[in-house]
Amino acid sequence: MVAFSVFAKLLGLNLESFQRKIVAAANGPERELAVLMPRGGGKTSLVAALALWRLVRGPGHVYAAAASREQARILYEFAAQYARILDHPKVVDRHLELRWCPDPKQPRVFTRHLRVLAADAPRLHGLSYGLAIVDELHAHPNDHVYLALLTALAKQPGAKLIVISSAGQGADSPLGRLRARALAQPSVTRRGYLTDARGPGLRMLEWAVPEDVELTPRNVKRANPASWVRVEDLAAQQEAVPELAFRRYHAGQWTERASYWLPPGSWQACVGEPHPGRDIYVGVDVGGQRSATAVAWVDSDLQAGVWIGHGDEAVLEARDVIRELARDHTILEVAFDPWRAGQLAAELEQEGVPCVAFPQSDSRMIPASSSLHGAIVERRILLPDLDELNTHAANTVAKHSRRGWRIDKPNTSTPNDGIVALAMAVDSASHRAEPVRLLGWI
Repeated sequence: MVAFSVFAKLLGLNLESFQRKIVAAANGPERELAVLMPRGGGKTSLVAALALWRLVRGPGHVYAAAASREQARILYEFAAQYARILDHPKVVDRHLELRWCPDPKQPRVFTRHLRVLAADAPRLHGLSYGLAIVDELHAHPNDHVYLALLTALAKQPGAKLIVISSAGQGADSPLGRLRARALAQPSVTRRGYLTDARGPGLRMLEWAVPEDVELTPRNVKRANPASWVRVEDLAAQQEAVPELAFRRYHAGQWTERASYWLPPGSWQACVGEPHPGRDIYVGVDVGGQRSATAVAWVDSDLQAGVWIGHGDEAVLEARDVIRELARDHTILEVAFDPWRAGQLAAELEQEGVPCVAFPQSDSRMIPASSSLHGAIVERRILLPDLDELNTHAANTVAKHSRRGWRIDKPNTSTPNDGIVALAMAVDSASHRAEPVRLLGWI
């Protein structure tokens, strides 16, 4: 089978560099690919060509799903147009379906098809495919369609799921959760306006203007790599549409009051094999039945360790973790939330462990959030490589108020307790009191 670049030329497509990057990712080892980029970048037409290529070369069926059948038809119409250009005798166009027919004279006999799916999740669970495409996931009201297709990946070896979308709104949305999972992958790099996140089964390519960059048409153009997107057109759009819409659809930025708290890749850059020294500071965040309980500790060089437990018994396990730390280290301070961990702190203090109340109010958590953020962005902290801690970091958002911003979670069922405990420990270490020195007698 010819390479996709040759196939694309048969369709009249001369691939640009960003399109070649997307195609290479689509042909990579990861079973799931997410492509997030501003509107007008040609992602739907490119993926439609990939869909036709998969239909021709096989194996397996190809499906295109969106928030509505009408939206999915846009991708199909691109594929059907390419099929007419290709004019392959075995590709037969039936209503909203392209078929690969061994005998074109018998279009009802086919080995695979490219079909548009209705946004009806219960009917999608029996599907098996070679390639499935979810278009504009940001517009989906829930993750039912996406999950129905994601869970079908295991049915056929080599199957691939591609999600394409503009930027979304809200961390607790189908696309927001997918993006958070991508940013928690082992490798996350940002080069200019492109973030490339990859792990064993998931890869994400995201073009967006960084939040600390001025939103000028020329800067926005850098997040729109397609040659046909012009600076003057972006300038006209910036004048014509509301700012939040311009940020989402043209700058690739997420517009939400609670936003992601770290630049992509900064967390992964701090992950290693820390070995905390003798003197440590400990932070404790006690959760309930629906959350987690976490103990985090750092030394003066910010080499960190984290333990995460679950359930009602986790608070007792946390107590034992701190006792074990006290045997191996000198605990200078245990920071605890008096609302949930008061009894735990009382028991530890009776055993000689110094404990300090750390209410999780804005007045305490805003500076603690800044301390942890600075330590990570400036790469002054060494973090353990724990899958659950990485997930907690990806779950965390920045919640803004008139006093500043603080780390938070998008909803009560999304845990980030490991990050909260770590912020408490880092804040304690960053604001440690200097030892009292006797300067002389009066």
